[in-house]
Amino acid sequence: MRKLILFLAATFQLCVSLQAFAATIYEGSHRPYPVPSSITEYPDSLQPFYISHVGRHGSRFPSSASNAKYINFYLDYADTTNTITRAGRQMMEIADNIIRLGAGKWGDLDSIGIEEQRGIAERMYAKYPALFENTTIEAISTYSPRAIMSMYSFTHRLAQLSGNVEIATSAGDRHSAVLRPFDNNEKYMAFRNDTTWKNIYDQYYKTECPVSVARRLVNEDFDVSEDALRELSTCVYSLIAGMSSMGIDFDYTPFMSDEEYENLWSIDNLHHYLLYSASTVSTIPAELAIPLIEQIVEDADRVIDGKKPVAANLRFAHAETLMPLLSLLQIENCYYITHYFDQVKLNWQDYNIVPMAANLQFVFFKTDKGNIYVRTDLNETPVHLIPGNDNLYLPWHTVRDYLLNFILVID
Repeated sequence: MRKLILFLAATFQLCVSLQAFAATIYEGSHRPYPVPSSITEYPDSLQPFYISHVGRHGSRFPSSASNAKYINFYLDYADTTNTITRAGRQMMEIADNIIRLGAGKWGDLDSIGIEEQRGIAERMYAKYPALFENTTIEAISTYSPRAIMSMYSFTHRLAQLSGNVEIATSAGDRHSAVLRPFDNNEKYMAFRNDTTWKNIYDQYYKTECPVSVARRLVNEDFDVSEDALRELSTCVYSLIAGMSSMGIDFDYTPFMSDEEYENLWSIDNLHHYLLYSASTVSTIPAELAIPLIEQIVEDADRVIDGKKPVAANLRFAHAETLMPLLSLLQIENCYYITHYFDQVKLNWQDYNIVPMAANLQFVFFKTDKGNIYVRTDLNETPVHLIPGNDNLYLPWHTVRDYLLNFILVID
């Protein structure tokens, strides 16, 4: 009997752990920043002297009330026609609560997002304290208030930790060509309006979207199209997936199974992949990152040549900024080419690539002889920059050639 009890307890704990795991990863790009378990150390023979950082804004409120309002639009009608379920009434209350909490704050950075940026800054300072003494930092962001607030949260924490750093910040549309090219690139806009990628997405959406999620909210007498039920299911997913970023601890299991949650995430994941990553459909999304790569190289060259005495260039933008960059550079686990789009979810996962506050850092080191090496960190964890090269510390000339190669090839 004791063995049976222990087995059942272990099984229960495993189920709880798997549910917590699913609740985290299937939030996708809504996932709050996964804090690294340890601070990466570097060899004593290397001295850090410069960091080039590209980061996404931190956790935020939903960008609008549209998903919550869409849910209530249908469930209000179901309520008046007596076709709503108990789960449907619960979801109405949840949607109302989201609308109340988000009023006047849609898209804004919340307290979790502020702490995410402060935490990244703290760990950067802890790893390289000498880098931030008697020096200058330059930081830029897009015009988005959540990106600007991310920049200020990050730089404010650095200023608190270092009593002797000069920080120059700049935000606005003048940085859009580099940090928001998805808004104004004509070639990319033509791609977005093309039906090729959308046909692939629509086919996957219709196959994978579980109408059963919507059917838990309304009974069989609620007469709407399959398309409307699919949209209701995806709105429920978006609402639930964004709750952690608002600091809401939420149990999704009354509204969807783990399998349904995964399916809904995979739809959102494929949408990100097709629109913001290199694929067999097009390389145009990845090419959005070319101006950013040029800036990264130019800024680093000026620092190395002594023309720009700064310790760090910090850039604050969006998931749609990082996905093209990581894809173009073929960073491990961020670049995947296939004709079988049902395999994307197994090989390209937005919850690992661009959680809230995601960041790519190029950390520059010098040796006693003046040789320059670069380590590449994705979300504060070292990654191999060049496919097939297992060295984490690469000569700058090797990294520089690798970065510029993408520009030369595409041009």
